[in-house]
Amino acid sequence: MWIEALSKKLRFEYKGMISIEDLFDLNLKELDGIYMKLKKQLDEYRQYSVDSLLDREGEKDETYEELQLKIDIVTAVFNHLKKQQEELQKQIAIQNQRDKILGIIADKQDEELSNKSISELKEILNSM
Repeated sequence: MWIEALSKKLRFEYKGMISIEDLFDLNLKELDGIYMKLKKQLDEYRQYSVDSLLDREGEKDETYEELQLKIDIVTAVFNHLKKQQEELQKQIAIQNQRDKILGIIADKQDEELSNKSISELKEILNSM
């Protein structure tokens, strides 16, 4: 799919024409907008395409194939970026939990230290 798209130098309509690489710079909402436009174009193409006796059976139309390829590319990029976003959110949640636990440990250590007698605190200080 990727080699075919790159060899055809596919461009996508978004504030002008953009390349496949540019799709990775868009957010999920923008990609969804491109996807919906492509699906609409495909539906309109299906609706207005004329069956002809001259068409050879089994031969696919280039316009249809190109629209479907673009839809597949946008879908793949969307899924890739969504997965990256979900993994990042998971890592942030893990880091937040880690920070919270480390904060609680520090509080408990401070509490334990504050419960020591003056002589014990002097002893700890002298051993440093």
